[in-house]
Amino acid sequence: MTEDVKSPRLPGGSLLSSYLDRQLMVWSDRGGASRHIGDGWAAHCSAWLSGAVGAEWPVPGGQPFIVSDILRLDDIPGVSREANQYHLENPDFLIIGSRPDEPTTALVEAVDAKFAADRIKPSQVSAQIVENLLTIPKDGVTRQLLQETLDARGFERYVISDGSFMCPDSALTEFLLKRASRQRNNPSPSAEIIRIEPSPGVMFDGVGTGALIGQLARQDQLPVSPRDNLLSTIYYFRVACACAYLYGEQHAPLFTVQDTELPEIGLVSAELTRRAKPEHSAYRLMLDLVDEAEIIREARQSVANVASLPLRMTEIRGLLQRSGLDEESAKIALRILRRDLELEFRRRLFEVVGEISADDPRTLGDILDEVAHAARNLRPDLHAYAINLVAEAAATRSPD
Repeated sequence: MTEDVKSPRLPGGSLLSSYLDRQLMVWSDRGGASRHIGDGWAAHCSAWLSGAVGAEWPVPGGQPFIVSDILRLDDIPGVSREANQYHLENPDFLIIGSRPDEPTTALVEAVDAKFAADRIKPSQVSAQIVENLLTIPKDGVTRQLLQETLDARGFERYVISDGSFMCPDSALTEFLLKRASRQRNNPSPSAEIIRIEPSPGVMFDGVGTGALIGQLARQDQLPVSPRDNLLSTIYYFRVACACAYLYGEQHAPLFTVQDTELPEIGLVSAELTRRAKPEHSAYRLMLDLVDEAEIIREARQSVANVASLPLRMTEIRGLLQRSGLDEESAKIALRILRRDLELEFRRRLFEVVGEISADDPRTLGDILDEVAHAARNLRPDLHAYAINLVAEAAATRSPD
């Protein structure tokens, strides 16, 4: 049976078309879908690479070498932080090994785990990008990691070659590569692509929303299972992430100063069960949540509009201008002052109106009137607070 499946219960009529559905992409990514998919694929590639130690590794346009070490860079915060600081790209892995005829020369190749093959950028695994990571700065994190490995293995020198990408051995990869090649000014990627067998059934183990995949798949009753069909797994995981996000949007407070916690997956599952009808697809369940979440989102935005700082920017700038600060200091102080005033205002407003839940029984008009009234009453206190903050800022920058 083909990996792709056609069904009227799927957006676009098939699993491959569902992958491209823009509405699903937007809502699922707000629930962290793409991040979890990338993390899950990187973890799968890492496990696969661990079995490559001692085996031959291909070199694009060159002779293969025997792998001795795998450095996983994407799991080390210091590497990505350093790459961002110096505006560099960084691959997920460095493969290190040697050839029998040159045992003291290490061969280094970058490898990047790329679930979506149409997002391949050959520069990300080029020899040049690895060279940049190792030399900018000279005593950087990546350089130190590689040097420790070279010293432990007794290598005297190293040579860097262009690297590879690891993509799933799936109809999805073929589809995305063909689609990318048809796009104007976007030829097929020239980088080496290594296709490895995915493990759909365990790709999202440990991710809370993954627990909803089976429930949503049963709603559609497709002739494939997410346990062994990658397209099915990705589709229902995206629907699960979207549903979890939308459920959270429906129940998050209209006003609070507390961090909003992610909803318990059991509650989301119970809500989907309550809404499920035989004629409804999993996608239809998500769309119903979209419509209702949008109502709550608009109400939350209306509350945010009236729960705004009761001081105009012109007033704040005027206080700073009269403080005697020089122009540069005033610019810095303005950003800090605005932030501190916003935080203090929300804290004081919360003391007055408390947390306003999404299911507050009052009409939205009554809620807005109360919040607006409380915000206006806080104006004198906030003005006095702003004067004190400006005085403190001026004092700390005084020549004396």
